[in-house]
Amino acid sequence: MNNNLLNFKGLYGDNQSSPLPEFIHLEALELRSKVYDWEITEHLHTDLIQIFIFSSGEGLLISENKKIALNTPSILMIPANTLHGFVFQSNICGDVLTFSESFLENIFKNSPHVTLGLNNLKNFSFETNLKSFEEMQYLKNKIEEELQTENLEKQISLRAFFQLFFVNLYRLSLQNDNQISKSDNRTIGYFQAFQKSVKQSLHESKSINDYAQELNITAVHLNRICQSLVQKSALQIVHEYLVNEAKKYLLNTSHSIAEISYFLDFKDPAYFTRLFKKQTGLSPSEFRNSNK
Repeated sequence: MNNNLLNFKGLYGDNQSSPLPEFIHLEALELRSKVYDWEITEHLHTDLIQIFIFSSGEGLLISENKKIALNTPSILMIPANTLHGFVFQSNICGDVLTFSESFLENIFKNSPHVTLGLNNLKNFSFETNLKSFEEMQYLKNKIEEELQTENLEKQISLRAFFQLFFVNLYRLSLQNDNQISKSDNRTIGYFQAFQKSVKQSLHESKSINDYAQELNITAVHLNRICQSLVQKSALQIVHEYLVNEAKKYLLNTSHSIAEISYFLDFKDPAYFTRLFKKQTGLSPSEFRNSNK
């Protein structure tokens, strides 16, 4: 274990500079996985979203040291800044679609509830719905065709196929939770701006009032928005994000508890430990040791 999280601005194993706002890349799953002997170490991509389309075969998703079996056919969506790795069997077949977070936000700027509904790591199984998987494969193939050509109005066509692809995923996600679809765009816009600010303020001490002032609303209004969409207070969301960031460092680096607490802008390591235990039921040390 070292002191650095594996964080790629580009694709896995690439040390390139940050991708363009309209970055889109599609490749066969085995192309990169085979190079790494079918094992992809836990890592994250700061500004990139990835879609894994598994058509057949077997594998394990590893996220925060949890192992989840991948049943095929399935589609796995991994948001930006989400720790993930894989152990694939050599019989795995599929594709990996990678694109910039800003691209998805732009194509759904008038329908922000779609991006909010797909804001978490999600695994969509199609074992009992092969027809729907075929439809998703068709849209993926159309995206691939457009990427490989220089047809007239290529960008318009790409955006259209992307929108259809993600609307289908969004509809599937609503089978579990339709609260987001009932909310207006302005409310969702405030919530997404709050989420973005929390992520960008990792090294700053901000109160809920500070976040609310950035949005030109009151703290009461911000809390109301959070409760209506995700049934959590604004402070709970901040704390969850900080604890999730702490987990990444506890599991993947050798930083001390004090170093991690200071990195996350906790001036008192004891307070950090209390908060972590309140959120997880374990102290940071217990959490690290239980996952060795």
